[in-house]
Parts: sequence; structure tokens; C-alpha cells
Amino acid sequence: MSTSKRLILVLTVMVGVVMAAASVFSLRQREAALQTAMRNEVRAHALTLQIALEDNYAAGRATDAQQLINRLGQHSTIYGVILFDEQGRVAMISDHLIADEIRNPPELGHVLSTGEEVEFVRIINGRGVFSVIKPIDVGAGWRGAFEIAQPLSFVEADIARARLDSIITTTLLLSVIFLVVLVVMRRSLSHPIKELLGGAAAVGRGDLDYRVIVPKGGSEFTQLAREFNRMAERLSQQRHQAVRRVEEKLELERELRHGERLASVGRLAAGVAHEMGAPLNVIDARAEQLLAHPNSSVETRQRNLNIIRAQVERITRIVRQLLDLARPYNLQCEPVDLSRFVANMIEQIEADATRAGVELEVVSADKVMVDADRNFLRQVLLNVCLNGLQAMPSGGRLRIECAGDVAHRDGRSFVALRIKDTGKGIAPENLDHIFDPFHTTKEPGQGTGLGLTVSHRIIKEHGGWIEAANNAEGGAIFTIYLPKTESLPVELARRPEEESVKQNESANTGR
Repeated sequence: MSTSKRLILVLTVMVGVVMAAASVFSLRQREAALQTAMRNEVRAHALTLQIALEDNYAAGRATDAQQLINRLGQHSTIYGVILFDEQGRVAMISDHLIADEIRNPPELGHVLSTGEEVEFVRIINGRGVFSVIKPIDVGAGWRGAFEIAQPLSFVEADIARARLDSIITTTLLLSVIFLVVLVVMRRSLSHPIKELLGGAAAVGRGDLDYRVIVPKGGSEFTQLAREFNRMAERLSQQRHQAVRRVEEKLELERELRHGERLASVGRLAAGVAHEMGAPLNVIDARAEQLLAHPNSSVETRQRNLNIIRAQVERITRIVRQLLDLARPYNLQCEPVDLSRFVANMIEQIEADATRAGVELEVVSADKVMVDADRNFLRQVLLNVCLNGLQAMPSGGRLRIECAGDVAHRDGRSFVALRIKDTGKGIAPENLDHIFDPFHTTKEPGQGTGLGLTVSHRIIKEHGGWIEAANNAEGGAIFTIYLPKTESLPVELARRPEEESVKQNESANTGR
């Protein structure tokens, strides 16, 4: 039920209760007034009859008393008149059909003995009758008394009509008040509230250009509607300002991204030029020697051609790495036992580690399973481990740790593969660019600066990420996060690794 309907109902009920209480009070007052008027009328008749009877008895016109009683009994509001002698016997009566209760009233003896009039109400044939008994005194002694009675039905009829009139009047007034309240509420309360609700709904939908109709007058709803429109106007202005600020910010971000892309392209072009410039210079120098000495010995020409082919292969390798960095990877992910996989990978760099005087150490938790492409994951581990070996030219220690369930992101659990070395570490100014293309701190000819970039891309394609930092004890640490998978039975997890080992042994035998 709406607020306006509740208010109308409450106001109508309250007004109805007040009007009903007022009507009941007024009706009771009217009933009391009617009863008082009826009693006063009977008393007036009784007093008039008393004076007339005493005058008739005093003048010796006793026969006129009967005529007077009959005439008074013909009055429509008089139930009956009875004249009693000094012995309490009926001397005269206005109507012989008067009930016996009137003919023999028990109060008559009290009036005759004391000379005091008596008023009382009795029930006759189911109807209330008001009676007055007055003594008659002619001076020489008591001559008797008379009773005049009037039925209460006349008063009850008047009271019933008064009640009906009160009910009709109250109903009409209540209906008129209800209609007036309904009209006033609809115009002054319901319509403004509906208008404000519509405005609030429109603003809630984001339509800040919506304006409510301001009602006439200076009521609170008029002020509220004006304030609502001012609020909507301010919100609209703030939204336009916010949109402008967002557009300016986006434009600035586009310019920054454009500048970053240009800078990246510049760094990439500089890296490509730097990496390809050296082999191209070598190729140009050797080709110039061949052209300048066409009659040189076969051994000289062969050596120059071999150098040219080596530099061409170097350029080809750079181009291939660039293509690998740009092309989408077709990953063939499967559950991989990370600790077993690392153990097999270590075998491929043991010879290099021995020559560099580097001690290899593998620390692994219980069976750690990840979803990964074996070939691409092997490429990442080789790149990072070889970088660690190259960072320790005078020997050291390369530690590889496998830790399970160390991070959570997007509802998935990730395991960590930490590769630590004891080299010089990474210069602070290079940490933010360690994964940029062609960014390298190695001597010319020892690396292209694309290995970590490709590794970063491969791990990202797996749904993980890779981080680089410096150890507090010295050296660098690379942490690779990969999505965790459920453990497989030992025989299923061992089979792909055994096949990989066999393939490596076959490759080494064939070499």
C-alpha cells in the first residue's frame, strides 16, 4: 500500500472516530434534552391540571373535573389521567382501557399521606410510561390526588429519528471528508511523490537530464522538487566534467602508449640494428676481401665463405627469435611432475655447469604437478639456467627450488619454481627492463637479449607469470609461477619423463 493511501486511510479512520464520538455525545445530549422536555411537559400538564381541579373543587364545580380530565386525555401525547379520592379510590378516569398498573399505583398512598408529589417510570405492556402523581388541596383538607402519565415511546421515536439523522449526517460528512482528503492527497502528496519517484528512478538509470515537474505553491514538495532538479543538474555537470576528465586521461594514456610503443619500436630497431650490424659488417668485410682478391688461395676463400655463412646463421637465428616472440604459441598442455621434469632438464646443463665450475642443487617438495607444455617449459628453464651459469664465470652455485601451492589468483592455485644463482645479481636500473626485447648486459656476441623476453611470453601463455629480483645474500633469483593441477598416478607421471630421457639419449648417441 502506498504512503498516500495509508495516510488517507489513517486520516479517514481518525476523522470517523472523532465524528462518531462527537455524534454519540451529541445524541446523548439530545436524548437527555428530549427526555427533560417530555418530563417538563408532563409536569406542566400536571401543574395546570392541579390548579384547574383545585379551582373547580373550590368553586363547587366538581362535575367540570371529568370534562377537564377527558379533554386532557384526548391529547395524543397523554397516556391517561386518573383522579383519586381521599381514600385512594378511582373517582374519575380519562380512558377506561387504562392498564391496572395506572389504576392502582403503589406510590398513591405516599402522596395521600404526605402531600408530596411523586414522579416515576413504569413498564406497561412492554412500553415505558412516565407518571406524575400530585395531591389536590382545596383548603379544607385533602380531597385526593391525580396521576397523569405519558408514554416514553414518543421520546424514543424522537430519539430514533435523532439517531438516524446523526448516522446519516455522520456518513455524509465522512464521505465528503474522505473525498476532500482523497483529492487533496492526490494533488498535494500522491502526484508529487510519484513525480519524485519517477525522477529518482530516471537518475538511478543514469538519465541525469531528467527533471521533475515542480508543483505550484511553496509547500515542502515544491522545495523538494526544486532541490531534486538542482541535484540532478549538479550531477549532470559533474558527469560531464568526469567524462571530460576521463577523455583527457584516455587521450593522455593513448599518447603515453603511443610514445611507449614508439620507444619500444625504437629500442627494438636499435637492438636489431645492433645485433645485425656486427654480422653484416663481418659479411661486408669478407665479401670485400673476396672481391678485392679474386685470385686468392682456395683456403682463404673457403675461410671467408665459412665466416659469411656463420654470420648469416647468426642473423637467421635473430630473425627466428623475433618471429617466435611475435607469433601465437600453440601450447599442448598436460600434467607435468615438475620435480621430475627439473631433474631431467638438469642433465642437459651438467656439462656446461661443470666447465663453469658451478654446483647444481635441486630442492623439491613432494610431487608437484603443473599444467604445461613440456617443450616450451624446457625452453624457459634452459634460458633462465644458462643465464645463471653465464652470470657466474668464476664458479658458484645454481639452486633450483620447486614449491607447491604458494600463490592464488582468479580462483586457481599456483606453484613456484625458483632459480637462484650466486653471481653479481641484476643492477637496480635493469630490473624493470630485464624482460624487454634486446635488453642484455652480456658482452657483444654472447647473447641477443631475447631469451628472457621469449621466456616471459611463454610463461604468460601458460597462465602464469615470472618475476626477477636480487637475493639478499647476493646473486639473482627468478621465480616462475605455473598453474597447479591434480597429481597423477606415479606410472602415468613417470612415462612421459622416461620417453623424454630416451629421446635425449638417442639424440646424444646420434650426435
